[in-house]
Amino acid sequence: MPEHDPLVLQFASSRPQEMAAVLSNADLSELCELLQALPPGVGASVAAHLASWQLTTLLGTLEPALTADLLIAARTDEAIALVSHLHTSLYPAVLEAAPKRAHPDLRELFNFPAHSVAAFATTEFIRVSAATLCGDFAEQLANSTDNKPRPVLVVDAQGRYLGRLNLQAVYARKNRSRPLADFALSVSPLNGLTRVESALTARQWLNHSELPVVDARHRLLGIVTRAALERAAGNTTAREYNLEQLLTELAGGYLNACASVVESVLGKSR
Repeated sequence: MPEHDPLVLQFASSRPQEMAAVLSNADLSELCELLQALPPGVGASVAAHLASWQLTTLLGTLEPALTADLLIAARTDEAIALVSHLHTSLYPAVLEAAPKRAHPDLRELFNFPAHSVAAFATTEFIRVSAATLCGDFAEQLANSTDNKPRPVLVVDAQGRYLGRLNLQAVYARKNRSRPLADFALSVSPLNGLTRVESALTARQWLNHSELPVVDARHRLLGIVTRAALERAAGNTTAREYNLEQLLTELAGGYLNACASVVESVLGKSR
């Protein structure tokens, strides 16, 4: 594949989850080649959506410098997804390969306990900027081809979590010129360092089945469901939980016509 092929780059940038599904049967060498060709931020988004077994194998193969580039360029929630699949024995090599300016952020990522809430946070939400106008966001939703219902979480310019968006207010004609920050409902997040067992006792579960997860600086890491934490708490080992994740991910199946277009660019045949 030519470096930065425009079609692949556009698809990977706008639909990383679908791109990851297209790559579900790709050879390890093809995945490595693709991540080397994509800009690190785009590559991190695609990698974060790969199946657990595939991502774990991939991160165990990549050069430490490339892994460092992906983690540095990734959004915080995607970086958490990547680190949760990176073996701890690889941390020193990745840190050594990274620029010194990135060491503090990487150490913070590496310090998340394996059985903390952050380890189970997912990217199954829509992130929106607080400064976005309601009218603009409503138009974006109307034009989107992804109709999967997901919570919409509002963040400030630094990626700090502000609240869950009140979609009903967003669609009101009188609010079209107002920023989304005005309609961020106060839903208290979980600290990513909280242990799973402790997180299950949070009062927020009385009104919500899924909650935002933030780091020590209140930056949004992802979202976690009560059901996922209950499964994790009920398992005796992380291995059992990962197997369940794997079966869930593989049950999704293959994609739409977009997949065949990208596969043809990659030189793959069905």
